[in-house]
Amino acid sequence: MNKWIIEFVLYAVYMIFGAAWATTGSIMPQIMTDFNVDVSHAALMSNVILWAKIAGSVCTAVLTAKIGARKSYLLGCLLIGCSALIPFVDNFTMLLVIRFLGGLGGAICLVSLVPTVARFFDKKTASSLNSFNCTSNIVGTIIALTLAGYLSTVLGGWKNLLASYGVITLVLSFLWFLFFKEETVMSDSNEEALTAQQKRDEIKLAISNRYVWGMIIQYVGAIVMMVFMFTFLPLYYAKYAHLPSDSYAHLSGTFNQVGIMLGAIVGPMCKQKGYYYKSWLFGTSAVMALTTFVMLFATNDILILSCSFLTGFIFATWFAFIFSIPKELIKGATSNTITYAMSAFWFCTFIGATINSQIIGWSVDKTGGFTMGFTYVFALMVISPIIALFIFPKDNKQIVIEPVFK
Repeated sequence: MNKWIIEFVLYAVYMIFGAAWATTGSIMPQIMTDFNVDVSHAALMSNVILWAKIAGSVCTAVLTAKIGARKSYLLGCLLIGCSALIPFVDNFTMLLVIRFLGGLGGAICLVSLVPTVARFFDKKTASSLNSFNCTSNIVGTIIALTLAGYLSTVLGGWKNLLASYGVITLVLSFLWFLFFKEETVMSDSNEEALTAQQKRDEIKLAISNRYVWGMIIQYVGAIVMMVFMFTFLPLYYAKYAHLPSDSYAHLSGTFNQVGIMLGAIVGPMCKQKGYYYKSWLFGTSAVMALTTFVMLFATNDILILSCSFLTGFIFATWFAFIFSIPKELIKGATSNTITYAMSAFWFCTFIGATINSQIIGWSVDKTGGFTMGFTYVFALMVISPIIALFIFPKDNKQIVIEPVFK
């Protein structure tokens, strides 16, 4: 029973974190007005979280090794809970500091998802839960995109809304600490007795193999598009699109997230039918690049919303495939190895997402429009899966470790 309560906490915490992150896009005009900042500075409310996730992705592996999964995840929740202090902050720099701390906490919780599921559940169940857990951020994003304005009014302002997310997370952290028992999740009784050299070998195994680097390259273009959807598109439709007043294009972000929800259900079904992971990822990338292009450049509401939905749907089918790779394809992987692998994955992915997101914000300020930003996102969607195709090991049948750097 405890493992399902833990699964609930894993899902709920990252759902709330996703809502807090995505709310920035919906309230960006208010932030710009309240603090008198431009687009690139207001975008820091989201991008500072990405920077924090870069640092937090590395910290998670270290923390888990030093203090255990129970305490490290609890720390992550407490850091997210710092947003409860936002109503008392009037300085934009301090606001960014709190968001940065929340981002650190979010990174710890995110990196912990796959390893924790791997500890508690068998491969088949873990594959489905990995896909399901990826929807937690999406549900939070849908909540933010559809209800942020209303909730902000009901709660007395956007600061109180962000603070409420922190309070809920603190409550969830109590459940985690109460029901997570460190001794019940050790999949290998010898894990605790590993020597320093063996631990270094685990780290090397996790961060130097082709599977992890293939995951990173494959994912980076898609995650830039995902961040773009809730960070910049609300602003685009509010100030730059010049669409008719009765246009429904501003709902594209919500359609995208709904597509992700449904795709996350279909993904495990496709995986269980035995599709080759590399063929699936590359083939769906080609379709997603096309739907992304239409979504970003079309002016017809039906085309925009349909392609937005399809882009999210296709992307979400990846979850069951890509997040099962560390457990299923890295030979002899322990829970620590999986933690290190996911730390490396999210560290590199967030570096790419953060840098590229800031480049897009800069392009908007410099050009006064989104054409360059749209083109840039599309280019990344095309290039990254092509490179990943050559990074992944060629033979899926023989499960061996091939270092990228020899």
